[in-house]
Amino acid sequence: MLIEATGLRTHIWNNNLRSVLLLGFFPVLLLVLFYGLLIGFAGVTGSTTVEEGLTLAARQLPTTAPYALGGAAAWFGVAFFGHNAMINAATRAKSVTQSQEPRAYNMLENLSISRGLQTPKLYVMETPAMNAFASGIRKDNYQVTLTRGLMNALDDEELEAVIAHELSHIRHKDVRMLIIAVIFVGIFAFVGEMIFRNMFRINYARSDHHRRSGGGNAGVLIVVAFAIVALTYVIALLIRFTMSRKREYMADAGAVELTKNPDAMIRALQKISGHAEMASVPDEVREMALYNPRTGIAGLFTTHPPIEKRIEALVKYAGGRVGTASRPRSRMADAHAANRVDPAPRRTFGRKPSPWG
Repeated sequence: MLIEATGLRTHIWNNNLRSVLLLGFFPVLLLVLFYGLLIGFAGVTGSTTVEEGLTLAARQLPTTAPYALGGAAAWFGVAFFGHNAMINAATRAKSVTQSQEPRAYNMLENLSISRGLQTPKLYVMETPAMNAFASGIRKDNYQVTLTRGLMNALDDEELEAVIAHELSHIRHKDVRMLIIAVIFVGIFAFVGEMIFRNMFRINYARSDHHRRSGGGNAGVLIVVAFAIVALTYVIALLIRFTMSRKREYMADAGAVELTKNPDAMIRALQKISGHAEMASVPDEVREMALYNPRTGIAGLFTTHPPIEKRIEALVKYAGGRVGTASRPRSRMADAHAANRVDPAPRRTFGRKPSPWG
């Protein structure tokens, strides 16, 4: 086994606790965002100094905050219950049955049964890209999505390792945390986009009396408002990216724990490298994928560790080997695959120090 169960569980618990604490900052950021909007409103509509505008916004915040939080709660509710439908619409993924995709379906079902989990729904994206992702918040709506390119390129062991990787995201509960973070960040992105789209439509015409009575400070207040909105959005993004990086190492470890085959996980990562780009898929979905090759600005907004680092960890801590040969893709009888509840152990490894627990 790759890692002691207690170590992995402790690391999962710590990761989820950190995620909950990070998510706790979102309501605070939302109030800061709304304070910035109030400052901007004071600058656009009022004849006031900068100090008076800031004070007025602070006084209005307690009475208007419930409306802001209520609107955010409504947004969250819609996204909470409809996120899978939105993801499937954006990716054009289609639900498949066991009769349609017996190879992948049986692997997912067997891995789920082996850990006493309800089998997630299986979806397929018709794209040559090689990638996969898990989504869902509750156990009755978890789903695993595979691309056609991935299914065609990987042998049975490699595909099983990828499915185990995505199932590990569900087992570790980090897919739920990431989707909640994506929903929250969507609020900041929506508000910021609406503001910047309309910033040049605002009529700054002022009467002579307005200019003499401090109207010149309106521009300062509006700049302050824009700065606050931009800052909250960047902080929200950084929180989301902080949550998503280490989870890939944990899912790789979980995949090896499920399949006992680090070599297959290594081969899958090697094959995916350079072929994972899903150009037409929204950024939020790419962040949930097995691998996201986009690195952002100087790596600041990188959502996934480099594949080389993940392979290095599998070699060092799981006893994996680089350069093993892929097996011919087997199409064993579906009945035999369906009867196999627990993946047959292939290799066992001595306990080694691990970065995952």
